[in-house]
Amino acid sequence: MKNFIKEFRQYSKDNEKPYFFTEKEIQNSVEAALKLYSKKKPILREGNIVIVEGQKIYALPEDYQTWYKGLEKYDIVGNCIVLKNSFCGMISFLYYADRKITEISEKEIGLFYSYCYGNLLEKKALEMTEQGIAGGDLKTMKLGRGLELTFEDGKNSKELLLDLAKEKKQLFFDGIKGNIIGSWC
Repeated sequence: MKNFIKEFRQYSKDNEKPYFFTEKEIQNSVEAALKLYSKKKPILREGNIVIVEGQKIYALPEDYQTWYKGLEKYDIVGNCIVLKNSFCGMISFLYYADRKITEISEKEIGLFYSYCYGNLLEKKALEMTEQGIAGGDLKTMKLGRGLELTFEDGKNSKELLLDLAKEKKQLFFDGIKGNIIGSWC
């Protein structure tokens, strides 16, 4: 994650202190992008659950989306396996899982920079509007060291920031369209 944040700061030109986007904001944005990406392009993982006598409910892995193979005989409620009969042993299965940032290919990592920039810019535009900073018209806006936007005369800065944010996020959504893996309800 640290490497992503460093590269994102280069991409967004938010690479001088004081930063415009906090590390936590970037991390939260990446996690949101990973959830969206994983819905379209999950990764297949192997899971194992050790069954102990007397216990009937077992939590599935945290990154679990849906099973692929091995859970056909079991009832799944939410993110738990519910057993009818208690027995000792192990359940092995394959499941579709959420990805980690390290599991994103180099050719698609730019989509995440774009999404995060759009997402963070959108939040900042809304925040600044609430504070009355971006409510009017302006020509140039210095968002942070190295982050400078120039607007057309007479345009509302909030709308322009939100349009730019939408455009950046759309690059991400266009990039993950297409080959959907797995199944969802």
